[in-house]
Amino acid sequence: MLTPSSLARRALAVGVGMFALWQLFFLLAANLMNCVPRRPGPGDLNPPRHGFQEYGSFTDVEPVQRTADIAGNVLDVWAELSGQEQGWKMFVPGIPPYSLFTAVEFRFPDGEVVQIRSEFEPTDLRNPPVRPPLVRNRRYNFEAQFTLPGWYSCPESLALQPVMWSQDLPKAIRDQHLQIVAWMKWRLSQYLATHPDRCSPSEVVLLYRFIPSPLPGEPHDWTQPVTERPYARWLPFVTSESGYLPVEAYDPIANQYVRFPVEGTR
Repeated sequence: MLTPSSLARRALAVGVGMFALWQLFFLLAANLMNCVPRRPGPGDLNPPRHGFQEYGSFTDVEPVQRTADIAGNVLDVWAELSGQEQGWKMFVPGIPPYSLFTAVEFRFPDGEVVQIRSEFEPTDLRNPPVRPPLVRNRRYNFEAQFTLPGWYSCPESLALQPVMWSQDLPKAIRDQHLQIVAWMKWRLSQYLATHPDRCSPSEVVLLYRFIPSPLPGEPHDWTQPVTERPYARWLPFVTSESGYLPVEAYDPIANQYVRFPVEGTR
């Protein structure tokens, strides 16, 4: 006869086993669901910007489509509650047909502009070499964080969602202003170390460089132009006494820079 303690142990064992089975099912189903077109749920405020889930309808049979929508929402809720969001971008649609690199422009009081491109941008865009892993990895990731907010902000996306981009890009710069200033100061110190005869620039601009990449089946020798757009501007001579941060955000919709008050920026 089973005692209460043995019943409790058996119930716990069954519960752990069921949880393990659920987790195995969840990991498989959540990844496969990214490839199944489904209609946006209540939590998908800006579905076209989402880089994981494919949105739309895969069948005209409403009960089947509704079942997929509900199943996807259930998986999304569990993924968010348990911190297991499945973001395998390489296996689903949504990757832009370009690479995004940063560059800096030093703008001097005499009108001269010097552009320094990222050391990670290939010099041969048609035949880029393989980048060895773990080489300058920390530097690469620190620089790459500035590309994440604007990765999907191509001209087509700016035209489709102007209000979102006009708000999101400046907010990202405001939230990262300390890292942006530190990185720009480091880039400027590198430049001045090799050009000791130059004075400090009046402003330093962080640029986005959208480099088109050929899609599968397209020739690698295409000559589509590289698109550049400002992301942030650092004014080295602006101090906190001015009441504004020394970093300004470029609003690609209004085509102007946005200033941030010192208070309430962190």
